[in-house]
Amino acid sequence: MNWIKGIVRFWKTIQIILLYLVSIFLVYFMFPREGKFKYEYSKNKPWMHETLVAPFDIPIYKPEQQLQQERDSLMRNVRLYFFYDSLIGRNMLSTFTSDYNNLVSSMGIGAYVSDAWAFTGHVISDVLDDVYTTGVIERNPVLDGKELDQLSVMVVKNTLAEESRYRTFFTERSAYEYLIAEIERINPGSMAILSRMTLNDYLRSNVLYDKDMTLKVSQANLEEMTITQGMVQAGQRIISRGELVSGSNFLVIESLRREFESNPNVGKNYLVVYMGQFLLIALIFLALFWFIWYFRKDILTSRKQTFFTLGLIVVMVGLTMAASTNDAVSVYVIPFVVIPIFLKSFFDIRYALFVHMITLLLAGFWVPNSYQFVLMNFLAGLVGVFSLRSYYKRGILFYTATFVFAAYALVYILLSIMQEGDLSQINWINVLWLAGNGLLILTVYPLVFLFERIFGFLSDATLFELSDTNQPLLRKLAEKAPGTFQHSMQVANLAEEAILKVGGNSLLVRAGALYHDIGKMENPQYFIENQHDGVNPHGELDYRSSAKVIIDHVTQGVEIGKKHGLHEKIVDFIRMHHGTSTVQYFYRSLINENPDEEVDISEFTYPGPMPDSKETSVLMMADSVEAASRTLKKYSPDSIHELVEKIVAHQTEEDQFSVSTLTFADITIIKEIFKNRLSNIYHSRIEYPA
Repeated sequence: MNWIKGIVRFWKTIQIILLYLVSIFLVYFMFPREGKFKYEYSKNKPWMHETLVAPFDIPIYKPEQQLQQERDSLMRNVRLYFFYDSLIGRNMLSTFTSDYNNLVSSMGIGAYVSDAWAFTGHVISDVLDDVYTTGVIERNPVLDGKELDQLSVMVVKNTLAEESRYRTFFTERSAYEYLIAEIERINPGSMAILSRMTLNDYLRSNVLYDKDMTLKVSQANLEEMTITQGMVQAGQRIISRGELVSGSNFLVIESLRREFESNPNVGKNYLVVYMGQFLLIALIFLALFWFIWYFRKDILTSRKQTFFTLGLIVVMVGLTMAASTNDAVSVYVIPFVVIPIFLKSFFDIRYALFVHMITLLLAGFWVPNSYQFVLMNFLAGLVGVFSLRSYYKRGILFYTATFVFAAYALVYILLSIMQEGDLSQINWINVLWLAGNGLLILTVYPLVFLFERIFGFLSDATLFELSDTNQPLLRKLAEKAPGTFQHSMQVANLAEEAILKVGGNSLLVRAGALYHDIGKMENPQYFIENQHDGVNPHGELDYRSSAKVIIDHVTQGVEIGKKHGLHEKIVDFIRMHHGTSTVQYFYRSLINENPDEEVDISEFTYPGPMPDSKETSVLMMADSVEAASRTLKKYSPDSIHELVEKIVAHQTEEDQFSVSTLTFADITIIKEIFKNRLSNIYHSRIEYPA
């Protein structure tokens, strides 16, 4: 059987290693393919490196703000394109002639009158022809807000584009007014005839806005817009050590960085770059592995916990890559603070902050100023972790999101002031992105619930729920074994106070203490705290049977806990609260009564295992001390002191804390807390007169 267990452990180890390798390759393939600029610098701060000389000819790129202003100006002043549609004029003239002739025919008028009508028809046709030849321009919404008197447009006529003033064309209104005026001038007597027709019906725009052509030309203009402003020659000094990085120096350094990271023709061996990237990523993940190996080996034995941690890192790095390559989203909106919040919820603060830093170091390769990026997000992570003390307090997540946003905004504004030296230069759009970052933190609570179910974690919110004495299992314990229930409550109080002093999860130890003796529900009468009227059923059993009943409450408790869906960490308190200690009373009694009999001590030994954490170790001590304190005949500081010292010393001699993380200093502190607590519980009371 041992070789089977060895194979299982080996296979688990291989799986953990594969998870790390997959994470390394995923991050590597997401990594920016260009080389990384080796200098770190900040605007309006001294240049802390050696004198920088241009290694090649460097075009000086315009700052993004200037480019955006030029783009906006170009788009505002873009020349609008219209096309002249001659077919519309011909169709309208043809329609008018047809309608006019039909009107004349329908009236059946004499020859003299017919000549007058014919003349009027020719006049109207000629004027309409003049109107359409000049052009009736479309009143498109694109013209709103423009000064039409000064506006010039491009009109495409017969495949040739010509610049024309907007006012040289008719609008439909001005065309109608011109038509009426010209008819009156040429043939004043025709107005009676015109009253029988609606000339507006024959006026349509034939100079139409060409949106596609306008966009094509504006796009071509944007592409032709120069993004540089000058050149630095190879060998020219850019900046000296100690010189302030500002103004033109900053632009040149930024241009050098841009050329270095994007231009393949600057003497870089990309095979070496890619190899360096892979090794660097591997080293960062190796640092994480070493940390876990030394401080949280339990995580290395859990595929789910390892997958969750590595998955968080890969996802956040992927989001950083997506934001840095997409202009529509800012990297400031990515809620890196959720990493330490999640990990603190399921593990501990030290582990949470270390993984947070590892993630920031990897993600920092996508942002221009890695130091500021890491600084801002790490400080925000600290604020998030220490402000979110517990999930069960109403509104705590809202306050945490507010504090995190305030930390982000404050650090960003301070860094901007240091760089620009001017409040007006702060990019407030980034502050809005940071506000969105804070809002995303509000998703933590439902995600914590989801991750608990998927990965089998245990959060503070769940522990708080489990500690509610109205939980069905605890109510059942109170009904079947009321003495044990009261004992568990006292143990919980003792253990919680002790763990707060030595450092640990107080909610976890309290929940574990409340459930540690649920196995006594099966045979409550065999445990002294549940016995009444001096009746002890052990008097009817031999010592081995009595020991078995006592020991079985551990295995029965484990079965009950699993049956009711208790988390494995809570079941561990049931399994470990006696460790591998011995049921001394029945063991000693059997030896004393049968000195010649060879007694197998394993029959009187709890199955264990021994407590492997501060929380389970503190519970073992609290359980034994609280139970023994009930047997004292006289309560005094000396008797309590002697009792606590004796019990803890015996447990230490049995090596019950050998696999625990407790130190001797911790044990000393715990003993003092137990003594003070028990002294307060059993202090002397004033005897009142009868």
